[in-house]
Amino acid sequence: MRKSLVVALAFLLAFVPLFAGAQEMQQPDPDLFYDKQVFVGDSITRQLKLYLRSESSNGSSVPEPVFLNAQSYMLYSASRNKLQSEHVNLAYRGKEMPMCQIVGQIKPQRVFILLGVNDYAGRNIPKNIGYCERILELIARYSPDTQVFFFSLTPVTHRFCKEQDLRTLWNEYNLALETMCAEKGAHYIDIATPLKDADGYLKTEYCSDGLYHLSPAGLQVWLDTLRSYATAQYEQGMWMPDELPAEGAGQEMKE
Repeated sequence: MRKSLVVALAFLLAFVPLFAGAQEMQQPDPDLFYDKQVFVGDSITRQLKLYLRSESSNGSSVPEPVFLNAQSYMLYSASRNKLQSEHVNLAYRGKEMPMCQIVGQIKPQRVFILLGVNDYAGRNIPKNIGYCERILELIARYSPDTQVFFFSLTPVTHRFCKEQDLRTLWNEYNLALETMCAEKGAHYIDIATPLKDADGYLKTEYCSDGLYHLSPAGLQVWLDTLRSYATAQYEQGMWMPDELPAEGAGQEMKE
């Protein structure tokens, strides 16, 4: 009897690596979390779009989001449901439209937003968090089933802080943004921390202009953070990769 049990246990143990390997093989591609979803932003987000396009043309497998971005685009403009004559607007399919209305047409499962640098969001945190809350209200109105994800403000260089040290202001804004997301049912993704040096500035090797725009190395850090976040969402049971693509996806804004 004992010999039979030993043989049976040995047989089961022999298959443990196979079961583990099967589970590992079932881990989904984290890029699927972002495919056909909407990324809203300014020139920093446009950098990510161009980086992903370049990586794809070189044969790398990368996410394929729908990008809605414009140079100098602001939180303020994103929080309005009318076009802003004195500020930059987004365009979709060749037509300028408020961000909420574009999202309402696409109706993605997820919207990812990186804005605030052009608003100097840390200088007036209550006002700019108010813009974020208004964004949530507008997206809920125009696309009720869409989940909203806010990225932290990315760090800036010492040179950018020449007139005023923005590190504390940026950190306080990011903390307030994270708190607001938790209270309002939105999601917060920290991309600032992995881009910082020991002093809290944007790492030199991650900066392309000496100010706040990202180098290819910095954009890769952003992409790596996206993938880690998606994997964590899957492991926590918050996401399954069998979701349908967003309606109207595959359309990029006309620049």
